[in-house]
Amino acid sequence: MQMKQVTISITEQQEKFLKLFAEKQTPGAPDNRYTSYPLHIVENKRYNYIPYSYDIAEYFDEDDLVFTNDDDYAVWFTNEVEMVKDWYSDRDCPIEIKSFKELEYQDITGVNGEESFVTDYNEYFEVYGVSVHQIAWRKEYYEQVAMFFILEEAKRYMQYQKHNLESPRVYTYSAGYANDGEYTHFWDLLMVLGKQLNQVEHLA
Repeated sequence: MQMKQVTISITEQQEKFLKLFAEKQTPGAPDNRYTSYPLHIVENKRYNYIPYSYDIAEYFDEDDLVFTNDDDYAVWFTNEVEMVKDWYSDRDCPIEIKSFKELEYQDITGVNGEESFVTDYNEYFEVYGVSVHQIAWRKEYYEQVAMFFILEEAKRYMQYQKHNLESPRVYTYSAGYANDGEYTHFWDLLMVLGKQLNQVEHLA
């Protein structure tokens, strides 16, 4: 392959990152996470909420069922008993607080003195007089936030932006199968530049 010689001017920050890239992301390095031409992406954990219905409950057995009585939907409980206890945090509950499984398919006298046959979570909370804004199955997914060539920089980002992140992670993606586009060429270019800068520094 014929190579061309070029002269470029770079900033100190660009020099720093090129050197770090060549040092940390060289092919086979641990920071590549066994990935060819890696791109390290900081991702935020997010949730999709599927409204609860007894009629479709069998299809969501493996998903978390969560509950809220918060008008802003900011606070969710992963346990129905905890939400009942929170409802009565400043006073005693007139009846014993039990789980949904303990009350399911039973006739229960609720806090209002009325008897109810409990078949679903809505009826469960009615027994305790708890106002429920939403019952839903929660499915997690990850939203891409920021992209990095250098794994170390992705991890550093998670620290200085932690106030804006929610249970973040760094996920490493490859360039994709048989990607002959510009990405791999630019990745190789950055690696060459970084290695040359490191060689010059070692010779100095």
